[in-house]
Amino acid sequence: MRPTERALVLILVAGLTVRLALAPYSAGSDLAQFYGFAGTMLEKKACFYAYADWIDYSSNGWPYPWPYVYGPVLAYFLAVIRLLVGGSVESFWSGGVYHVYVDPTWAFSIKLVFIAADTAVALLIYALLRGKGTWEGVVGSALYYLNPMVIHVSAVYGMFDAVPLAVFLLGLHLRNREHISPAFQGLSLAIKHTLLFPAVVSLWEYLLEGVRGLKKAVLLFAGAVVPFLPMLLLCPSSLRTLPKLMRGIEIGYPLPLSYSMNGFVSLLTYFHEAHGVETLIFIEHWYVPAVVLLFLTLVRHSFNRNLVVSASLAYATFTASYWRVNPQYLLPLVAFLVLVAFNTRGKVRLISFFTAVYAGVWPIMQPSSFWFHVHMKSPNWKLVHFIDAVTLRVFSDEPYVAYSVGLTLLLYAVILSATLPYLKNLKAWFSERVRVRT
Repeated sequence: MRPTERALVLILVAGLTVRLALAPYSAGSDLAQFYGFAGTMLEKKACFYAYADWIDYSSNGWPYPWPYVYGPVLAYFLAVIRLLVGGSVESFWSGGVYHVYVDPTWAFSIKLVFIAADTAVALLIYALLRGKGTWEGVVGSALYYLNPMVIHVSAVYGMFDAVPLAVFLLGLHLRNREHISPAFQGLSLAIKHTLLFPAVVSLWEYLLEGVRGLKKAVLLFAGAVVPFLPMLLLCPSSLRTLPKLMRGIEIGYPLPLSYSMNGFVSLLTYFHEAHGVETLIFIEHWYVPAVVLLFLTLVRHSFNRNLVVSASLAYATFTASYWRVNPQYLLPLVAFLVLVAFNTRGKVRLISFFTAVYAGVWPIMQPSSFWFHVHMKSPNWKLVHFIDAVTLRVFSDEPYVAYSVGLTLLLYAVILSATLPYLKNLKAWFSERVRVRT
């Protein structure tokens, strides 16, 4: 075994040890809701989406009035795991407090899937960077796999963003396999459509290829659509609600502020909450900077056809501009920033490195021990106290607003420094076109 491979194994063992030590003793609120989604999928089968809104959530066995706003692949996975391991979720009112307790068997079983996807992402980063040098792949994998934010999302709270990320990165890794790569990238959208911006860049790449790329574009769409076929064939009426569900919740002020990762939106929300200033109109137009930054990314890709970098910048655009950036969205961000860092030079590389590390500060600021007892009927109090000892347990809003503002400014710095130089290429291209016409 070569030194780099030995180092990679040590990184994976260390990261996996931490994850397996934390995962059985914590649970986020989404894991409780996932149990309800799984039950509805098992009961309603192909008609699942007809019951995926929050109406009658209690009679459906859901603890919270949160709709299912994802592609069908997650629902399939959740149903299979519930069928295999069973489990339970208790929810009740007592003393004016709403309690939700998650069976540790269910929580840990779901997290194992997320942790496996996490590990796959680390290996895919290694594979994508292996050609850049001797140690680049190892360092890149370490920056992702040992990042506190990544560990928190998959192993502590328990969210599945590593699953679509692994599928999308697999598509990038297999980009020389023209019949497979686009389908995997499309499939990632059927798991969670937060990877829409990177998929748009992939589609742009295929359009730039001309007629040859049209087949790839069709395969990308097919990868996104095929998981819906059982529902389309057996219960097509249930898909009528799909567009509304996929839009998610209505735009508003994202609270609590400690869970808002878009700095500009956090700042606007803080002014509204603290000083009564009406700032919602600015939040509602989040798509304006998104379009501008995505356009710059597409311009860059037109002159520098590195799909790994361009797709990564597109996801950075999403997290820099979307109005409701949740902590779990930063898991893919860390991976994409690592890929940008090792595929660029100069200030883009330095800012990308720093931003990937900076993203990992949030779980250390948080009173993260909350997830080790709030949904656990018999908490491991020694572990709760240990987590309290190694985190800052910040409760006030201002530090989180400062953190999110810093994150968003860093993302703008990455995107603009990587894309603005290519506007000169665009100007030269336009000048050449005008010269040819005259």
